[in-house]
Amino acid sequence: MKPGDLVKNKIGDIGLFMGLRTFKRKTIGHSVGPEYTCAEVMWFDKNAPNGDRVSTIQKDLIEVISESR
Repeated sequence: MKPGDLVKNKIGDIGLFMGLRTFKRKTIGHSVGPEYTCAEVMWFDKNAPNGDRVSTIQKDLIEVISESR
């Protein structure tokens, strides 16, 4: 997957893959949570719960349907 690819999620929503975003480790009490990386997608027909068009989604929940040139 590369920026500009058209992707769809498991329920068929289509969007534009923007890139990957890594969330750093955070200290929770005395333990440290792991880093994780998500895909950022700009959805064409829906908004994220906060109203933004771009939202994060687990990489394994989307697939490329058309590669950018």
